[in-house]
Amino acid sequence: MTGLFAALSPLCALAVAVTLGPANSGAETRRVDPGIWGANGIALEVTASGARIEYDCAHGTIPGPILLDADGRFDVEGRHFREHGGPIREGEDSDGQPVRYTGRVAGDAMTLAVTPAGSDAAISSHTLVRGKTGRLHKCR
Repeated sequence: MTGLFAALSPLCALAVAVTLGPANSGAETRRVDPGIWGANGIALEVTASGARIEYDCAHGTIPGPILLDADGRFDVEGRHFREHGGPIREGEDSDGQPVRYTGRVAGDAMTLAVTPAGSDAAISSHTLVRGKTGRLHKCR
């Protein structure tokens, strides 16, 4: 029987390791689920690969998943594109500006702040609701 226990010990250890997961699983992150979030003046569509944001007179992109920490907070890089009424002007910058999208998800509510890279002053901040279609008044 000693040979059988010796053979089972590594298998038991493997089963325990698979069940418990990595040693740092307490620091595990989760993603914002795909779907729509909205409020007056903003509409956010989260996909498995990132997000697209529409504002009244701007839009933004997040090129990767929105990862949440244990408290539901996030801090991701993206781009912000200002818009205006009328035609696009010759030589107009269409690359947008690098920004940080920060906030917190708690249940069906999300706070979102948009801050230019290298700045502490937010361009805008919003409180969005999961499943709500954003109400926009696009620039004309």
